[in-house]
Amino acid sequence: MKANVALATVVEVVEAPRTTRTEQVVLVAIDGARWQEIFSKEPIMPTLRRFMTTDGISVGAPGYGEMHASGPNYVSLPGYTEIFTGRTSACRSNDCAPISERTIVDEVVDAGGDAAVISSWEMIDRAAAREPGRVTLSTGRHHVAHREAFDDKLFEEGARSGPGCGIGDYRPDAHTIRLALDYLSHHTPKFAFVGLGDTDEHAHRDNHTGYVDALRTADAFLADLEERLPPRATILVTADHGRAANFRDHGMMPEAARVWLVARGAGIDARGPLDQSPVRLADIAPTIRCLLGLPRLIATGGGEPIAQICSY
Repeated sequence: MKANVALATVVEVVEAPRTTRTEQVVLVAIDGARWQEIFSKEPIMPTLRRFMTTDGISVGAPGYGEMHASGPNYVSLPGYTEIFTGRTSACRSNDCAPISERTIVDEVVDAGGDAAVISSWEMIDRAAAREPGRVTLSTGRHHVAHREAFDDKLFEEGARSGPGCGIGDYRPDAHTIRLALDYLSHHTPKFAFVGLGDTDEHAHRDNHTGYVDALRTADAFLADLEERLPPRATILVTADHGRAANFRDHGMMPEAARVWLVARGAGIDARGPLDQSPVRLADIAPTIRCLLGLPRLIATGGGEPIAQICSY
């Protein structure tokens, strides 16, 4: 039997929403991207480097504070479940059952907002929402809800592409990026998630050149995304897990617990490294909740809003 993807929780609304800090949050996950390249002073990701040094805040590398996935198994589905729920996950593998608890996506929809989930890896829909049918969703080449919201030509190109550097129903990042940029050029969901995965796929093949090229592609996407979003939008960028010392693996390796977060845009007043540390993946959803003016929650294993980004 597949494990449930979240711990049994006791959730309590502890504070009503106050000021909405932003009109829109877009969360971008770069799967398995380790801090060593993200925080490198080499010009691998100039857009993200600008986000973290002059336009916003950053955490997750020596000199930049600590950020961790809760684990104990540092693979993708547990990491994404922690991100979407804002709680420690009971999921221990990439084969967990679809989530049965509300996520930040469900909360946005329940509050009357639109939400979108667009990712290269098809399994993210198991973590993103308890009721994915209410969400504009395209995960992998064929998993889709509300297909009419997407450009049909771009969707079909992705569906026919094959998995590229991935396996199964994986959709290469180039197609996910085109689909996401087109969608966000014509729609303004209150919350959108874009998941890129070529970094992790290349790393598992010990292909460091392909991994770095995928980082450059992700950075170009961030630049295009910034141009398309309204002025009162906020961009958060993170990873679901880190990597082992051998680069190729992660899993149970303790060094793979180290992740990172970069934030820029409306409501982000701080500049440079984050003072509040350590933080964890479970703090992302509460921070988004705060930015969007949703009620503050307390939950078993739950995270807290990152105070330097947003506080109630």
